[in-house]
Amino acid sequence: MQPLRSEQSLAMSALMLLSLIWGYNWVAMKVGLQGAGPFDFSALRFLFGALCLLPFMLWRGDARLPAGREWLPLTVLGLMLCANFGCVMSALKLSGAGKTAILVYTMPFWVLIFARIALKEKLSRLQIVSVIIAAVGLAVLIEPWRLAGSMLANLLAVAAGASWGASVVLVKAIQASGRPIPTMMITFWQMVIAVPLLALLGWLFDPQPVVWNAGFILTLGYVSVLATGLAWILFYFALRRMPAGMAGLGTLATPVVGVAGAWLQLGERPSIVEASGMIVIVLALAMLALSARPPRSAGTQRSN
Repeated sequence: MQPLRSEQSLAMSALMLLSLIWGYNWVAMKVGLQGAGPFDFSALRFLFGALCLLPFMLWRGDARLPAGREWLPLTVLGLMLCANFGCVMSALKLSGAGKTAILVYTMPFWVLIFARIALKEKLSRLQIVSVIIAAVGLAVLIEPWRLAGSMLANLLAVAAGASWGASVVLVKAIQASGRPIPTMMITFWQMVIAVPLLALLGWLFDPQPVVWNAGFILTLGYVSVLATGLAWILFYFALRRMPAGMAGLGTLATPVVGVAGAWLQLGERPSIVEASGMIVIVLALAMLALSARPPRSAGTQRSN
């Protein structure tokens, strides 16, 4: 019993550190845009992030070329990662880090919606209520009735959350198909596939030289090494030692840390309306994370 408790304590500590790293990462990404365009910064992030994951994959035995049947889903996931971070970084360039973090972290609600449509997963009453509450908070935060200048940034952030949710559902479908792909391998190869696509988009739509100064290198190092390489290792460490639902609950603080970091370092002060929308969305996320019964698939095997 004691070793089990010790392992769970270590896993929870890893999740707390992960929330801090991923939360502050929103500030770091915003700062990084001072030295590179949205697409170039994302390409550099995933290039160095994949290199950081490679030794860990070699140690786990997951470092291999995809089999023939694996290339198609991995390519689709690479395209989705490219779309996700193209939207994320473009939204960050146009809007605040805290607000963007909250809007992107509507991802779990998109997962529920897409899983219901594509995988026929049933939703509990609490999950349905959490989605409705999140939709209210989303409307308050975006304020579509005002048609403000930040509307494009808001829509890009919501699109990033939706594309992230769609990729999660695709991964669930792959893992339940009878031909699963190791999750770490999925993470690595979708980064590798996204790098040249993001670089091409940067060259086509936002050609600008990267400013290689000390500040940019430190920021890129944080985003690549800590928020991409180390963070995923921490997440898998925790996931192997506790239920997936608890692991999800442990990262609930991530958008809150992002808002706090943007407030303290970047001076982003949300308005009363924006703060209200953020609070409502975070409460809905908490309700979702605390759902007693996870959704069950109809005709598909549930995977973590």
